[in-house]
Amino acid sequence: MARPKGENTLRKHFKLTEETAKLLAECSKAESMNESEYIRYLLLNQSEHLRSRKLELEIMRLRNEINKIGVNINQIVKNNNPHIYSEDDKIKILQLMNEIRLALIEFVEYPRINY
Repeated sequence: MARPKGENTLRKHFKLTEETAKLLAECSKAESMNESEYIRYLLLNQSEHLRSRKLELEIMRLRNEINKIGVNINQIVKNNNPHIYSEDDKIKILQLMNEIRLALIEFVEYPRINY
């Protein structure tokens, strides 16, 4: 990502953890950029950032899963209203609720970059 000489006139100094510095070095090397170029690239192309797209796709997947689980729960509740509720249905509700809990835990623990 070449830039005209003298275009960047300000210097910024900041601190990183060793882990974050290593991640920056690896990512910039993978993109064939030096670290400054990589940081500028990320700042100027935030909406195109790969991690953002992955996170958006994961959120969409999680929404779909929760929606499917909700539909199943609604079907069980509908069957309960005319008193056709069985022990198997109770077990299924518990399993579906556990799936929701696990999906939320997975979402909350989704790996993020530490800034």
